[in-house]
Amino acid sequence: MSVVVEQDFFGGDPSWLPRAKAASGLPVLMKDFVVDELQLDFAAALGADAVLLIVAALDDAALARLHAAARTRSLAVLVEAHDDAEIRRALAAGAEIVGVNARDLETFAVDLPGMASLGALLPASVIRVAESGIRTRADVEALAAAGYGAFLVGETLLRAADPSHVLRELRGENATEIKICGVTREEDVGTCMELGVDWIGLVFAAGSPRRVTLERGISLKERARAAKGVVAVFAENTEKEIQEVLERICPDVVQMPNPPLPLQKKFSSVFSFWNTIRVGRDDLSSARQAEGDALHFDTSVGGMSGGTGKTFDWSLLNSIDRERPVVLAGGLRPENVADAVRSVRPDIVDVASGVESAPGIKDRAKIKAFVREVRRA
Repeated sequence: MSVVVEQDFFGGDPSWLPRAKAASGLPVLMKDFVVDELQLDFAAALGADAVLLIVAALDDAALARLHAAARTRSLAVLVEAHDDAEIRRALAAGAEIVGVNARDLETFAVDLPGMASLGALLPASVIRVAESGIRTRADVEALAAAGYGAFLVGETLLRAADPSHVLRELRGENATEIKICGVTREEDVGTCMELGVDWIGLVFAAGSPRRVTLERGISLKERARAAKGVVAVFAENTEKEIQEVLERICPDVVQMPNPPLPLQKKFSSVFSFWNTIRVGRDDLSSARQAEGDALHFDTSVGGMSGGTGKTFDWSLLNSIDRERPVVLAGGLRPENVADAVRSVRPDIVDVASGVESAPGIKDRAKIKAFVREVRRA
């Protein structure tokens, strides 16, 4: 992950680097105009794993000296070049990772075909990084065919309404989002964040074996700050119980069957509402008129609104209106979720028992397999 720390021209902040590293768990590159070895010491002190050296900003002697100095500090070095002359200078300085920037520094125009041609100048022993102007999966595939093995994408993600969705598309992955529901332990939240889960579901439904207390919910919500959102799940709860959870935990989403209109009106500016449609109990033909920001379809067995571990006939959703996001639940597990995604094309898949070793106890291997199968679908 590349983190801008340069403050005067690009509005970065050194404090972002350790925070980004801690939140992502990824190696981090300190993005700055490095011209002095003191900056390398600063990078190491911040916890950076790599630094950026821009060929255009350094003479040959300084480039070679700073590259060697960075390596002695166990810092990887991304050496950025813009044309064939700069590529030759980067290689002469001992560069092992070369980034070719498609953006002209004078006109700011982007030339992706030119960058593809420049990639051919780099030997196979060098890691080739394509920088700037990468917007689509087609761009990635064209540059990969030209020999690039890594891609530095910034503006496209920053301008995206949903960066995670765009990133998955750039990676060639299925962009369906994943919700792990019935989380009861902090370590399971950590596993979900590490493996790329989008939504964490906290169950407050009366009678559920995965029900958490308010205090536990507050702790889990805090642990899930890196998630796209936390979903508070209700069923058969009193209005007082629901309101207390919403006011104290402040989830991002409220999930429940038929969320009351007064509740929606009171909190619609604060929370999104996912209306659980209980397949096998509710009339699917009336789903179009159902309230809510998204429709959440789950299997109902014996009056239970969810958590049954049972699938339903996915073809029942073929005629469902897609003006709102569709969340698919009910008996999903690593073995069937890819088929579910291909069959239903949901916006989000929701799993609880399918990734557990016991109710409320998540299994890391099963979560990993579930995420893998969704991404491959």
